Amino acid sequence: MTPVVLAELAGSSGYGGGERYLELLFERLDRARYRALLICPEPGPFVGRMKERGVDTQLVHLAPLFNPMALWRLTRFLARERVMILQTHGARANFYGRIAGRLAGVPVIISTVHNSLKDYEVRSLRRGLYRFLLSLTLPLVHRIICVSDANRLDLIDECPAAEKRIRTVYNGVDLSAVPSQPVRHKVRKELKIIQGPVLVTIARLTEQKGHRYLLQALPSLLETWPQLCCLFVGEGELRDQLHRLAVELAVERSCRFIGVREDIADILAAADVVVLPSLSEGFPFVLLEALAMGCPVVASKVNGVPELIEDHKTGLLVPARDSQALASAIREVLNDPTAASKMGAAGRTVVRRRFTVDQMVANTTAIFDAAMEDADVRAPVRKQLAA
Repeated sequence: MTPVVLAELAGSSGYGGGERYLELLFERLDRARYRALLICPEPGPFVGRMKERGVDTQLVHLAPLFNPMALWRLTRFLARERVMILQTHGARANFYGRIAGRLAGVPVIISTVHNSLKDYEVRSLRRGLYRFLLSLTLPLVHRIICVSDANRLDLIDECPAAEKRIRTVYNGVDLSAVPSQPVRHKVRKELKIIQGPVLVTIARLTEQKGHRYLLQALPSLLETWPQLCCLFVGEGELRDQLHRLAVELAVERSCRFIGVREDIADILAAADVVVLPSLSEGFPFVLLEALAMGCPVVASKVNGVPELIEDHKTGLLVPARDSQALASAIREVLNDPTAASKMGAAGRTVVRRRFTVDQMVANTTAIFDAAMEDADVRAPVRKQLAA
C-alpha cells in the first residue's frame, strides 16, 4: 500500500510548544503508513532544525494575514503533492490551511489548537478577526485537536458549533530521552554554581511566560538563601527588559540568562525547583519533561496545567501574576526536600503512565484514521505489475 501523504502546516518557524509537538510527531510517525511533509510559514530556526533531522521541509510564506498569493502558493503545493491529510497548527495556519486544503481537494483537514485564542499575544482587534475567520471556515475542517481539555472548553465557548469536531490529545514526553541517572553537577560546574539552591525556568522570554513575577519573587528568597541561583533558559524580545528589572530589584547577581540550550535534560538535572510562572499555557512540554525526570515543580494554575499537575501531589500550583504566592511555593519546596522528592517521584509516575509521546502519536493517528473513514477515503493502492 502506498503511504498516505500527510502535510503538517506549522504555526511558526520559531521553536515553542507547537514546534516541539511536530518534532516528536515526525520522529514517531510510521513511515510505512505516512509520507510526511512539513510546511513552515516563514524562515526561522525550526526550518533548519527539521531539515537537519531529514524531514522533508518546505517554506511557504503566509504573511500577512490576508494574502491571496500566499493562499495560492499553499493551495498549489498541496495539490502538487497530492496531500491526503492536512494537519494545521495555530490560528493563522488553521485559517489558511482550511481554505487551501479545500481548494486543493485535500480529503481530510485537521486543525490543532495549542493555546486558547483568548490568550494570544496579539491586539484584541486581531484576536477578534481570528475568531471570526476560524468560525467562518469551521465547515471546512473535519476534526479539531486540542492539547488540553481547558483549550477544548475555551474553543467551545468561542465557537459552540465546533464542539462535535473537537478531540483532546495530550502532549507527551519522549521517555527514551530521559536519562536514567541524571548528572546533577554538569551544568552547575559549567556555570560555576558552587552551592545554594538552583531554580530553573525554561520558556521563551515573552510576556506570556510571566518571568517578571519570578524575578519579583527572588528578593524574599535571597534573604533565606543568599547563594540561590535562578537560570533563565530561552530567548525572546523581553531579554533586555527582564535584565533591567533584575538590576532594579538588585537580584541580577543571582540570575543567569543562558539563552536557548539543547541540553535540557542536563539543565533540569541541575534544578532544585523547576518554575513555570506563565500567564497562559496549553499543555507545556517543559513541565512534562521536568516531571519525567522527577523534578519538583512550581507552576501557575492556568489552562491545561492543572490537568497535568495535582497540587501538593505532583507539584505546587499558584495563581498567575502573584509573585508572593510564587515565592511562598518555592520556599515550601526548598524547606522540605523530602516532600519535594515525593512530589517529584509521583510526577514521574503520572507522566510515564499517562503522558508519553507514544500515546500522543497513537491518539493523533487514530484521529487521522477516523477522519479518513468518515470521509470515505482510502490510501491509494500501488498497482502490481503483471507477471
